[in-house]
Amino acid sequence: MLIDVNAWLGTWPFRSLRDNTPDTLVARLDRSGIDKAVVSYIEAAFHRHPQSANERLARDVEPHGDRLIPVGTINPLSPHWEDDLTSCIDRGMKGIRLFPQYHNFQTDGTESRSVVQACAQCNLPVFIPHRLEDTRQHHWMDPGQSVDLAQIANLIAAVPDAAIIIPNARPLARSPLWMREDLRDLNWYFDLSLAEIHYGLHKSTNAMKDLGYLIEEGGANHILFGTHLPFSYAGPALVKLAILPVDEETLEDIKYRTAAKLLSL
Repeated sequence: MLIDVNAWLGTWPFRSLRDNTPDTLVARLDRSGIDKAVVSYIEAAFHRHPQSANERLARDVEPHGDRLIPVGTINPLSPHWEDDLTSCIDRGMKGIRLFPQYHNFQTDGTESRSVVQACAQCNLPVFIPHRLEDTRQHHWMDPGQSVDLAQIANLIAAVPDAAIIIPNARPLARSPLWMREDLRDLNWYFDLSLAEIHYGLHKSTNAMKDLGYLIEEGGANHILFGTHLPFSYAGPALVKLAILPVDEETLEDIKYRTAAKLLSL
């Protein structure tokens, strides 16, 4: 079993992602041997009020309910976001996504803390993508910003009961988040999609960086499988999964068990 916690539907304004529908995404999953994927509409990041994208997401994934796991998007600055959260729950969303860099709020601010606290009470994980594209190649109309991992650390500390997933995070091993040893036993996670390996001459996993450091320091329980489809190919995440220096039980947790628990599957 493989559960991808980081996949997308819809269009990206700044380059073509080809035909990115539920049908084509399921076909991509099939080609890579991935059983299920967490999905949101990309457009929600650009809507001041994302609820219309959430409603469309719920309708569009329904025929693929055995494969695609909908995660709604909330803008904490929208009036009555609490009603949006209730609607997402009623429509079967398994988590909530926040985009601080696109909706222009502080990751550890009052507004985001309120949403994360509400999600924790509803047993919904919160997804905060570290980035959507590499900031070095962003279009001039795209903010091109990564979320500050120090602010994510503050948010985790402020709402310790929440489950927070940080797709596309890099680097982590010496980040302000990992250096907060008081947070290492809390429920925060990152995926393999953009995590750095960097092994010497591509020959030895003994020289792995970032992921290697995290695993050596006890961080394997924070890793989830994710691809960032269709922004990225699935292959790199599958290769990282294949060479992770972890035992079989931990590998099964990374592949699907932790995600299934977080998503109440």
